[in-house]
Amino acid sequence: MARMVGIKDVARQAGVSVGTVSNVINRPEAVAEETRARVLSVIERLGYVRSESARQLRAGRSRIVAVLVPDMSNPFYVDVAAGAERAARAAGLGVMLCTSAGDPSEEAEYLSLFAEQRVRGVLVAPVDPEGGNLGVFGRHGIPFVTADRTLPGTPGCSVSVDDVAGGALAVRHLVDLGHRDIAYVGAPAHLAQCRDRIAGA
Repeated sequence: MARMVGIKDVARQAGVSVGTVSNVINRPEAVAEETRARVLSVIERLGYVRSESARQLRAGRSRIVAVLVPDMSNPFYVDVAAGAERAARAAGLGVMLCTSAGDPSEEAEYLSLFAEQRVRGVLVAPVDPEGGNLGVFGRHGIPFVTADRTLPGTPGCSVSVDDVAGGALAVRHLVDLGHRDIAYVGAPAHLAQCRDRIAGA
């Protein structure tokens, strides 16, 4: 297996210092045009790709946003992930997509991984009903937004549906159509969204 080309290889081939190669990549305006062209030619010829992890270590922050959802087979979460990916790309960021499988212990493991990776931020549909996992994660200073579920007392922003109003709208629609015997069929009642829909109905 071929060894990856490093910045030192580029510097040696171009006859410049490692600092000059770094400037060509990060601050091209600081390098003379002839030198810049020579370094870029060597980069192209050798197939050099800068180490994002090294750049992140120097900068102390990642260009990755993490998205953690309970179930990727649920079309709702597929849409959430797709929207997050589009927004991240528009901001020049990448996305790490993970699923907790609805398990609070897996959620905790992923949140710990995100802290270790120093991700830029996290969009999470939490499964820990008490919000303890996010409470611990919040100590790392990484911003997070909860999606689909709000957790009272948890710091941070939340984006969710008004399920009480949704339940009321659904019942109002059925009543307006003349229905009087209405049954509710939904997910488990321990989920706050389900309780809210029933409350609105």
